[in-house]
Amino acid sequence: EAKRIEEEEAKKEAEEEAAKQAEEEARLEKIAEEKAQWYLILVNNQNAMPDDFDIETVEVEDGYYIDARVKDALQEMLADCRAAGYSPRLISTFRTRATQQYLYDHTANKADTAVPGHSEHECGLAADIIDAGSLGWSDPLIDAQEDMPAQIWLMEHCQDYGFILRYPKDKEDITEIIYEPWHYRYVGKEHAALIMSNGLCLEEYIKNMQD
Repeated sequence: EAKRIEEEEAKKEAEEEAAKQAEEEARLEKIAEEKAQWYLILVNNQNAMPDDFDIETVEVEDGYYIDARVKDALQEMLADCRAAGYSPRLISTFRTRATQQYLYDHTANKADTAVPGHSEHECGLAADIIDAGSLGWSDPLIDAQEDMPAQIWLMEHCQDYGFILRYPKDKEDITEIIYEPWHYRYVGKEHAALIMSNGLCLEEYIKNMQD
């Protein structure tokens, strides 16, 4: 009788262990599938834009184009920002490889310009947005942009539309890009909420998914 009970307990433990293993494998498979989604593509100095990344761009406004799958979210964010009484202005969205090459070739500071093939703008999921009140500045792409009314609203609400502030303050050592309080990147609402609420950059978030 004691032997039978022992065997039954061992069988139960083995079944529980197998169930746990299956659950963990399913969890890792789900993470792998999610990481492979187009909206979580990681493009930076170490990760080039995949040659097979398919992009269909559409105009958002004023001749600026974005990935068609992001258009509605970006238009809604801009519209709601304006409805709140602010004046956001797009200054850069999707760039072709040729455009990125031209910018890189003609910039005086290549350290602050992505190498062609390594710019988020080429994947059609990023938008540089400034406050229209800074259009008269000699250079609106400076840290002071963070204090502009439209920018304050965008940094507070961007996650509600699936966007994150892609290059946050104090993350330069990880992103290898200067603080850019104007560069927004679409990752989807669920991921944007987690990234922004936890003060992460995309590199950290994707690494956490792997861990």
